[in-house]
Amino acid sequence: MTNENKVTSALSCSLDGDQLSFSRSIHGNLVMHLNKESYTGIKLRRAFPLEIGTDYIGFFDIDGNEIGILKTLAGLDSSSIKEIEEELEKIYFQPQITSFKHLDEEFGVLRGEIETTRGPRSLEIRGYRTNVRILSNKRAIVIDVDGNRYLIEDWPSLPQRIREILGL
Repeated sequence: MTNENKVTSALSCSLDGDQLSFSRSIHGNLVMHLNKESYTGIKLRRAFPLEIGTDYIGFFDIDGNEIGILKTLAGLDSSSIKEIEEELEKIYFQPQITSFKHLDEEFGVLRGEIETTRGPRSLEIRGYRTNVRILSNKRAIVIDVDGNRYLIEDWPSLPQRIREILGL
């Protein structure tokens, strides 16, 4: 086993927020500081991206090797939490649908105008049986023709006509 593999193997574990901090490089890349070592070019991945937003975050080095998993942001300082949340927002851009202005179906394609947490959007969904999915008792996700994902926090509260068109 090479030294690099030993380091990767030793680091691939549960991370403790008390031993971590995060900052940005001069180029704007996220830098992880762990036990007096710095890791630049790291990648973040949520273990449960649709259900648990800021818990169980995986950290990977520039080669894709797992450094470890942080169970919660609770032990981190506020500036590190801010850096991680900004990085996750870039990776997991997912506006929430707040209302449907109108939604119609024609030849299996749904078209409409929606309001989201990021402003008004035109929505087009092809293959809505696979691109509108229930995540839990109240949450659903909609994927449009461009691959954008939109979250519906409380789909049972939608008007019946909208639920029927979406197949919920």
